[in-house]
Amino acid sequence: MKSIRKAAEGGAPPPPPPPLPPVGNKAAIQPPAPKPPAVLTPKDPARALLVYLLIFNGAPFKDHWAYWMPSPTNPNIGVLIHATGDVKNGFKFEVKRSYDFTTTANRPTAKVPLQWVEASDADQEAMFNRGKNKVDGTPIGRFETALYSVKVPGKSLNASDDRAKSGTKVIQRNCQTWIVESADELVARSFFKKEVAAYLHAIEQ
Repeated sequence: MKSIRKAAEGGAPPPPPPPLPPVGNKAAIQPPAPKPPAVLTPKDPARALLVYLLIFNGAPFKDHWAYWMPSPTNPNIGVLIHATGDVKNGFKFEVKRSYDFTTTANRPTAKVPLQWVEASDADQEAMFNRGKNKVDGTPIGRFETALYSVKVPGKSLNASDDRAKSGTKVIQRNCQTWIVESADELVARSFFKKEVAAYLHAIEQ
C-alpha cells in the first residue's frame, strides 16, 4: 500500500494505457467510375450513324482509342477513325473505310456508344467507300472534316527526354489526346453534347 502511495506521490511513472483494439483493414474507397453519356435517338435513325469509342488494350502502354461508326446492316463492318502512330515517330490522321473486324485478330476490349451523327452530316455511301475496304487520309463530309481539323500529335518522345533533362514537366500527346481534343471540337461544332467530351476527359489515361 505504501509503495502504491509513493508511486502516486511522484515515484515511478504510472503504467501506459492498454493498446487500442486492432482495427480491421478497410479497403480504400474508390470514386465511382465515370458513366458513359446517355445516347438519344436521332431524328432519322435509318440513315444516321452511331459513333462509338473503341478501346484497344495497349498494355504495358496506354490503350489505343479510335472512333467507330458501324454499318446499320452489319455491326462488324464500319468506319474507323483514329490518330495512328506513336510518340516516337508522331501520328497521322487515318480513316479505315468498310473495315471488317472479322478479318483481323486485333479486336477492341471495350466499345462505348457516344452519340448519333445525323444523316445530313454523314454521307454513308461515300464514307463506306461503297462497300470496299480502303485506308484513307482524306476526310469525307462535315463530321470527318471536323475531326481532320484537329491536329494529330507530332513526335513527343524526344522532346520529352529533352524537357526531363531540363527539369520541366513532360506531357506526351498520343491517340487518346487526339480523341479528347477532337471531341471538344465536335462539341464546339454541335456534333457532340458536352457530356460526351466530359466523359472522354474523365477516362483518359
